[in-house]
Amino acid sequence: MHLTMRISEVSRRDMLDGASIGDLLITLVNRIEMRILAGPLTAEEAGTPERRGWSSLVLLYESHAAIHTYPELGQAFIDVFSCKTFNIEQVKDVLLEYLGDFRTVEEHVLDRGVHWSHTIDEEMKTWASSRG
Repeated sequence: MHLTMRISEVSRRDMLDGASIGDLLITLVNRIEMRILAGPLTAEEAGTPERRGWSSLVLLYESHAAIHTYPELGQAFIDVFSCKTFNIEQVKDVLLEYLGDFRTVEEHVLDRGVHWSHTIDEEMKTWASSRG
């Protein structure tokens, strides 16, 4: 499963900073019942207001979660990619909890594993059991 979102009009722009987005990712990952392998790794991109912001990444046993923010613009990009199914509404709930109201500009969900053969259920069970 791969969720990508672009949000704007974030009401709590003060929460789009480095410390807050790292905490946001930890909460998000815990809420969707995944496990952190490493991170969060957070860095600031300096520059003009259109480019200045923070990015944070958490590596998961199941894949990754990331956020890229633009505080002055009140915008963020969210990316959750996982071999494990997760609840998209829980992701949105965490975003609301941390960032307040926002407008979803783009939202895409892609399924992983569509390239697998017609025995996908069996292949997925075998693959998942090998992951622990």
